Amino acid sequence: QQQQQQQQQQLLPETYPLPPHTFAGQIEQALVAKYGTTANIDRVLTSWRFMEQGYVHKEFVGDNNILDDPEHSKCHQLAHSYFPGLTVKEFWNPNDFFWSDKLRKGYSHIRRELEQNLSSMKWAGALTEDAQAYGKGWKTLVLMNRGMWDVDNVKNLFPKTSNIVRQSGIPAVEVFFARLEAHSDSRWHSDFTSFVLTCHLGVIIPLPNESCRLTIGDTEVAWENGQVLVFDTSILHKAINESDHDRYILMFRMWHPDLTNTERQALQFIYDALEFPGLLSLEKTERQEAERAVQQARSFPLLLSGSTTTGGAGFGASSTINKKKKTS
Repeated sequence: QQQQQQQQQQLLPETYPLPPHTFAGQIEQALVAKYGTTANIDRVLTSWRFMEQGYVHKEFVGDNNILDDPEHSKCHQLAHSYFPGLTVKEFWNPNDFFWSDKLRKGYSHIRRELEQNLSSMKWAGALTEDAQAYGKGWKTLVLMNRGMWDVDNVKNLFPKTSNIVRQSGIPAVEVFFARLEAHSDSRWHSDFTSFVLTCHLGVIIPLPNESCRLTIGDTEVAWENGQVLVFDTSILHKAINESDHDRYILMFRMWHPDLTNTERQALQFIYDALEFPGLLSLEKTERQEAERAVQQARSFPLLLSGSTTTGGAGFGASSTINKKKKTS
């Protein structure tokens, strides 16, 4: 793994400070001002600069000792929100994460609440061209997006589920239910973001389990009710439901465990600034208003009102950001 990372670093393009008059440059300046020396957030700045210059990281991350011909492997990482120096592998052991057992223990409550709300849920399909690879059978309902809770869905539909998620301690960036309709699939695709991992909790999995399968790179697994999977969706992957019934999971994007606490905070600040550009204002009053708005949006919303919008875990695919930007 260390040798692979050293080889990878040699292939990365050089980066330079962003022009301070641009929106992306203002975010960079705010990061340095907020988190001190660039050494604390050097990898965050590199990732941000990669995105701004339109860099897309493409790398074979499989095992050369097993595969004679990597060209016939699907174990390739594809990321335009790329963060250097992180461990890359298809599946992670869920038992290595303390919160996985808490999610498993909350399974029966989560399933019961989902079953109670199935008839009233307003599912959303793919919202961007990149997401079209998920297929027409893929639908979602958001509880959290980029660290900000969806107030309506949490309060009116899933208060128990949301509270279980909050109390589990999972370092979630996004939380949403995902439906894969009967006899549907998704084609090979990447989620394009390397600094988050993906977690699935099987909620309603049709029997036999083998009819609903997930493939990450060169490894295929079947979902199971009440069980947790953790994997890297910056690696090419696909899913299929060959059963006569819809498949439902509770899905999470979570911070990669190799990130430091400061790096997580800096990445979250980028998300917040994309949603609330007032954080970058030179006027103290405007900046404080934006800070209050962020605090409210990220607070657990059982006592709040209003709604947040939905987006995606990555920074965005555009090579130039000069205004408030949102992607899904």
